[in-house]
Amino acid sequence: MKILQKNNIFLRTYNLIKHLKSPAASKRYIKHNQSLFIKNTPKKNNNPVVLFELNESRSSHIAYSYLANRLAKKHNAQIIAYKPYPTAGLKESLIYKIQKLLNNDHIGIYRSFNAASIFQPKANQEQKKEAAITTEKILASLSNTGDIENIVINGSWIGDLIYDTYLRTYTLPTINIDSALFKEHLKKSITLFIVWEQFFNANNIKAINISHCVYNLAIPLRIAIKKDIAVYQATITHLYRVKESNLFAYNDFHYFPEKFLKLPQKVQNWGLKEAKRRIDRRFAGEVGVDMSYSQKSAYSDSRHEQLIHPSSRKKILIATHCFFDSPHSYGKNLFPDFYEWLHFLGKTSKKTDYDWYIKTHPDYIQGTKEIIEDFIQHYPEFKLLPSDSSHHQIIAEGIDVALTVYGTIGFEYAALGIPVINASLNNPHIAYNFNIHPKSIRDYESQLLNLDNLDFSIDKRQIYEYYFMNFIFNTDNLFLNNYEKTIESIGGYYGQFEPKIYDTWKKEFTQEKHTTICKALDTFIESGNFRMDYSHFGEEFTMENIEASL
Repeated sequence: MKILQKNNIFLRTYNLIKHLKSPAASKRYIKHNQSLFIKNTPKKNNNPVVLFELNESRSSHIAYSYLANRLAKKHNAQIIAYKPYPTAGLKESLIYKIQKLLNNDHIGIYRSFNAASIFQPKANQEQKKEAAITTEKILASLSNTGDIENIVINGSWIGDLIYDTYLRTYTLPTINIDSALFKEHLKKSITLFIVWEQFFNANNIKAINISHCVYNLAIPLRIAIKKDIAVYQATITHLYRVKESNLFAYNDFHYFPEKFLKLPQKVQNWGLKEAKRRIDRRFAGEVGVDMSYSQKSAYSDSRHEQLIHPSSRKKILIATHCFFDSPHSYGKNLFPDFYEWLHFLGKTSKKTDYDWYIKTHPDYIQGTKEIIEDFIQHYPEFKLLPSDSSHHQIIAEGIDVALTVYGTIGFEYAALGIPVINASLNNPHIAYNFNIHPKSIRDYESQLLNLDNLDFSIDKRQIYEYYFMNFIFNTDNLFLNNYEKTIESIGGYYGQFEPKIYDTWKKEFTQEKHTTICKALDTFIESGNFRMDYSHFGEEFTMENIEASL
């Protein structure tokens, strides 16, 4: 027994040391940054600050390095990294302290691009007391889950962030307001808000970069917005300036039609043809077409025995979402979460004479299927289709209408001639009419109950325009020469979150490229635009540029 205990202690110690050891690629990247970014020494008065979230998103560190230094130069400010949450538990605290002491790995990388210190949002006793009082007041005002997503504190909307963080943290499909677990989560979230708000009040923050516009990670974002502080969300492929009117990155789909109209006619014509070609590749079962993270195709040639029961009734397909993965990714939907949406459909089904089917994505997250199987126990008239069912077979066997909140099936089924009804006015297809977009739950129910009278035509040209603007026009090559080829070279999408991406970046690096990126970032920062694109590099989306990239 003593030998086993000694072995376990040795193994734990070894794993801890291994975890703390800085990868060789990280060390090389640290040296690269140190030689590249000259340390900025801001003026002492007012102590202006730009904040950058501390994380281990390796590829994003490349973007952070540049954006942080351009913002620091603009505002004559010091760069401060911050942990989005306080360390939890003795082990995590010990690891964090050792990493700081050793200037280890990702902490060393932040310091290599001139992060002067690291802030951790720990609450003091006064802040905890204030949070407890505020929590009790808010709990007393909650009567349903819709009230949770509408929580506002001191003018900052954070209910959606609290909501999605709860679902993700505890792998739950919805919220029970009366549960002790939720009450404790609410208190922690409000405590975090109070710490952040007081930090912003006490410091001269000029800009902040966050990793996500969702979850409690975005609490500093919402506070900064109310204080008219510049907020950015940077990755290796995207850079957004988030504003009061655009609280969520990736919501530029609202502007696709007007942007498309400004393009030269030749580019428009090419874009529509190229979009159709890529959609056809998806429908041929090719994996990862403009979705490098995808592992399986929902349009494979996989065949099952009869999936859709022959009948004269309308046949409805529900394309489910992951219950735990940020329902509010684009903002509010008709329902606070995907679970309530599904149960609304269950209740609505009792009023119809339709055949109802449910299908998960082939890449569904663990726990999703169990929730749906429990749902079917309550609504046995619903039939669960195999997750690897091909949509080609489903459509061929007679599906009449597809339902989603905001999924890609919106353009995919439309392209195959099947009407799709969304359950959100913040879905990526909202600027076009190839889907049906009910404006309220009452309108949604009315649409569902009257499918026999549905008179809806689909303009496929709009689908191709949407696809072009979303997947082709918006370049992923802000920092890398060719993002798609880079992803292939490092073993797939998840390779970019490993230290090897640093070496890949260094191989591409030239002084000319460095200068170009710096100038483009300065242009973007000064423009105040929502999304950085080719125009900030002084380029235009022309046929010449298209042909040069092929």
